[in-house]
Amino acid sequence: MTQDQYLQEIIASHFDPKWGAPYWLETRATLPFDPVRDIKTLSDLMRFPPFPPSVLRERPIEAMIPKAYHDSLAGFVTAETGGATGVPQSTAYHPADFHDAFVVPFHAAAKLLAFPKDRHWLYIGPSGPHVIGKAARACARAMDSLDPFTVDFDPRWVRKLAKGSLGHTRYLEHVLEQAQRVLNTQHIGVLFSTPPVLEVLGTRLSREVREEITGIHLGGMAASDSFWEQLTGVWFPNAVALSGYGNSLAGVCPQISPFGDGGPVYVPHGHRLALDVVAPDGDGRGRVCFHRLDRACFLPHVVEGDEAEGVAHIASEAVEAGFHPLGIRDPRPIEQQQEMRAGGLY
Repeated sequence: MTQDQYLQEIIASHFDPKWGAPYWLETRATLPFDPVRDIKTLSDLMRFPPFPPSVLRERPIEAMIPKAYHDSLAGFVTAETGGATGVPQSTAYHPADFHDAFVVPFHAAAKLLAFPKDRHWLYIGPSGPHVIGKAARACARAMDSLDPFTVDFDPRWVRKLAKGSLGHTRYLEHVLEQAQRVLNTQHIGVLFSTPPVLEVLGTRLSREVREEITGIHLGGMAASDSFWEQLTGVWFPNAVALSGYGNSLAGVCPQISPFGDGGPVYVPHGHRLALDVVAPDGDGRGRVCFHRLDRACFLPHVVEGDEAEGVAHIASEAVEAGFHPLGIRDPRPIEQQQEMRAGGLY
């Protein structure tokens, strides 16, 4: 099935008069075009008005799920955004969509970068309601690893604490103490966490423990060039680093090549996710938009809070592995002024 054929199948199912998604059946009459007749290619998706975040903040998840699935919701994976830009948004993934959104892209990128298999993982991050903890478990198992060791880290609570305050310091120390205990007692080969946590561990852990780490998966926030250079050049010299860009609503776009000039390139995988970079000046850098094309959730023209450089990658092995020929580089929050490279947002 081609990308266009897949897209048209998704449109038809979500707008089916009997079995479609309640939200899209309500919205169809308000659109200035007929989605079933007029949406034929990915570029056509920008004809939809920007998707309103209020829908995912105020409506039950069933509003976005085609009625054909409403009697078989067992096994669906629920998720919320982190709430960094307002009230969290909620969504749900069909089990197959969840696998294609998080596990398949990670596994494909891991093959390209020779990410280690059959190692114990330590995941330091939120267990819920964000999707990342669920994805960490699934990705570890896809790499022939056992269920990860975990340290729960609630970013919503951390954001409520003033940086440098006693509460902020004690909470981070609590997280780091747990992580160090696991690292000092278990044979951990893969670390999955945010750049700030990885930086502290890189400066605190013994050389012996750091050299046992052969894989690092990072996300959650932007990372500077100097961080990338220290990550595998100094702190974890035996590790392959793999980051991802994405979130609970979209899925993940993995890094498909090692860090180099300009930073990692993040690329969607398969037919279910596409990115657009809206560059008002035509200079290649602009606002990031995504289109989620799942059988159980259709989210077109979702405007992100990030800007990035749109790039065309030429790695034939990546295209052969199912990645799109177009991706993004250096995504960062729009309000962020300093030069940063993205460690991912999913």
